[in-house]
Amino acid sequence: MSPVLAAERSVTGDSWCTPKWLADLLGRFDLDPCANEQSHIDAEHKWHADIDGHARNWRRDSVFCNPPYSNVLPWAVKLAAHDGPWCALLKLDPTTRWWATLMTATPTVAPFRKRIKFEGDRAMTANFPSVLVYSAWRPSRELAKHLWLPVYP
Repeated sequence: MSPVLAAERSVTGDSWCTPKWLADLLGRFDLDPCANEQSHIDAEHKWHADIDGHARNWRRDSVFCNPPYSNVLPWAVKLAAHDGPWCALLKLDPTTRWWATLMTATPTVAPFRKRIKFEGDRAMTANFPSVLVYSAWRPSRELAKHLWLPVYP
């Protein structure tokens, strides 16, 4: 088993599911490499924990990633190197190595105006600020209303 899958399975409650209201506003993607059985993300391909979404080739036009927060670094490396459009739902933590790695892709960083109530094993409001980090993708006008964006043309 890969270290990424091991991390996903070794941490109780590491599955913070993207809430349905947010999934609806994100739109459609070609791939969600960190999906689970409860995922609301509209994606042509959803890879669950039994498929190592990190080790596979992401030859897709667009990727949505809500990685396991216990081990974000390998996902940040993969996202930063991805050539196509991508969007990641993450906790806002610029003090980490994974954050610095992700910033090498010069993505857009858009924090949420309010804390997100996640679904899944531990349906609860996050005790941390959440952020969308994305490249070659952009949020809908409706989604932008939930984000701190300086301007939205």
